[in-house]
This record gives sequence, C-alpha cells and structure tokens, in this order.
Amino acid sequence: MTEPSLRILFLTPYFRPYVGGIERAIEQFSAQLMGDHTVTAVGVLTTKYAFPRIPQPSWADRETTVEGISIFRLKGHPRRSLPVYSVPLVWFSPIQIRRYIEEFDPNVIHFVGDGWFWGHFWAWVWYRRRARFVFTPSFHTLPLRRQWIRPINAFLCKVMDSVITLTRQEKDQVSRAYWVHQSKLEVVGWGVPEVGRPDSREDNGPLSILCVGRLGHHKGQEWLLKVYFRARTRFRQSTRLLLVGRDEGMEKVIRDMVETVGLSHEVIVTGEISDEELLGWYTRSNLLVLFSQYEAFGLVFFEAMAHGIPVLTHDVGANRELLTKGAVIVAPFDETAAEDELVRLVNDNNLRRELGQDARNYALKWFTWASVAKRYLRIYQTLS
Repeated sequence: MTEPSLRILFLTPYFRPYVGGIERAIEQFSAQLMGDHTVTAVGVLTTKYAFPRIPQPSWADRETTVEGISIFRLKGHPRRSLPVYSVPLVWFSPIQIRRYIEEFDPNVIHFVGDGWFWGHFWAWVWYRRRARFVFTPSFHTLPLRRQWIRPINAFLCKVMDSVITLTRQEKDQVSRAYWVHQSKLEVVGWGVPEVGRPDSREDNGPLSILCVGRLGHHKGQEWLLKVYFRARTRFRQSTRLLLVGRDEGMEKVIRDMVETVGLSHEVIVTGEISDEELLGWYTRSNLLVLFSQYEAFGLVFFEAMAHGIPVLTHDVGANRELLTKGAVIVAPFDETAAEDELVRLVNDNNLRRELGQDARNYALKWFTWASVAKRYLRIYQTLS
C-alpha cells in the first residue's frame, strides 16, 4: 500500500523571529519532517506578534527557511499589546487565513497551543472538508480569569480528527477538562536534535550551573536565586550561575537581587541569546536547574540532557513522569530540599557525571526528533 503524500501545515500563535520552547520544537520538528520521503511540504501559519501579544509589524508577511519551510504571518486587530488572558480575542482576517491556507493546500493541519482561537476556528471552517485536523493543546491549569477558554478548547477537541498530548498526565487532564474520549487522544512528546558526544568539560574553571527560561514569574528564577544564595555557602568549589532567557518582566528584579548580595561577577544574566550561543552554554555547563511553576513538557530539560547535563528540578507538571533518568526531583517549592540537592550535586563530581551520562543515554534513546517524528507521521498517515 502506497503511503499518502503529506502536506503539513502547523498553526501556532507565535513563531520565529520569536522563539520559545514550543516555537523551537515546531521549527526542529518541521525540519525533521522535510527529510521524510512521505512529506512533500511543511508550512507554518502564525502571527506578527511576539509573546505575550506584542505586535511586530516589521516582520515579513511570508518567508521560506533554508530547509524549505513556508512561513505565513498574519496581522491581528487590535494592533497593540494585550494581556495574555485576552489572546483568543485578537481578531485575524478570515479571508487572509483562507488565502494562505488555499495557497499552501495542506492535507494535514496541526494546531499547536490553545492560545489562538480565531486562527484555529477559521482554518477549520475553510478547510474542514479538505484536510485532516490535529490539535496539541499544551494543557495548563487555567486561572479563574481564563476559565471561559475551556469551552473553546472543548469545541476544538470535539471537531479535531485527533488530539495529541505531550504526556500521559496531560492526556488525563485534557480528557477531563475538555470532555474528550480517551480513544481520540494520543501521547507523543517533543524531541531534541541529536548531538555529538560532549567534550570533557573544563575542570579548572568554576562549575557552571545553567537555568534556561523566560525571565518572568512563571519560570521561577527569583525562587532559584534564594535557594542558590543559601546553598553557595556550602559549596566546596567555585561556581557560576547562568540565567539565560529574554526579559518578560522580571529581569530588573533579578539583577537587583544579584547586585544587592554583591554577586554580579558570579551570577550572569545573559538576556535573550541566539540558538548558537545557547548551544555553546550547553556544551560548557555542568548542571541544569529549573523551578518553573508549571511545565507541560520542559523541552530545555531534554536539550540539556542530550548534552550530558544532569537536571535538578521539582515535582510540578509532568516532571516526575518524564524525567525518570538523569535528574533529581524534589518536592514542589521545598527550599530546604532544593538547597540540599543543589549542594550535593555541586560537591559530588562523580554523582554529577554519572547522572549526566544517564541523562544523555535517556534523552538520545527516547527523545530525538528522528524517533519522535516517526510517531507523529504514523498518526498523520492514518488520518490521511
């Protein structure tokens, strides 16, 4: 039986030049798909906004990446910054959405993220008889002010041909919150690029502790600093803490905390950096720490683990389900436990190296894009 030829269009509210975890996952996934013989085209329909709904009118309406991925960007109304909870209210021209979709002519349309109702709705209206629809909601527990989004997501789940969750925990949450039958749900996570064996990290400099995430309340850098300031008095070797990520409201607070205790030489706030610079920090770091309030998947965990970096985090979201090797997980926001484990991982070089090797083996066995893409392709091909 001949496998169907796939033209896959992703719909997501944010994409390059803005890059977060989901955006990086879609980009890497798309590049992997372009190398498969059953895929003839991959596109991304997105907006001219950066998170959280910051208009970027100078971004090009369309472009094609070096891998051949077609990107279409839509203007939204109103053209001003809006709070995150109002994201689904931003209006996009249904005619422009139809024109872009008809030009690309997909037979699989994959919605990623639940923050773009009008884009998703009009794509489904215009193309529901010509393409199969897949939805990855990237579920988060909704605060009270966003509960009105639940029926929207429930509607999208109902009209989709398949709903894909990133973890088993998310599968149960989506099933309950959006009234989706388990038979319609699949579990497939994100992946990471395969990387070569990491060079031996320098032993003559300070031990590098890395935290990657937007500098906002959600990613927990302020909480991490409190833990680090106490733990460092018990370290038996010099360290540096690197906070990597764009400012989303907390950079000044974080810099002020560091300056107040006189550690600007030791705690480095890099701001937003390129993918190449991030790769450089992965190759030079010894430990990843991240204490987010919630992680649906936590792509940075697996990026670090693929480079042989062990992880210290806490038991929120699906961390316990996903991080079964190469990681130390403490109780949520337990400062004493986090401090003790940070001290142990800094001081015990052998433990840290053993965990790093376990982390690399685990990430490259289960979470490379080559293996993850095969699971998505099976779903797409079954629907087509």
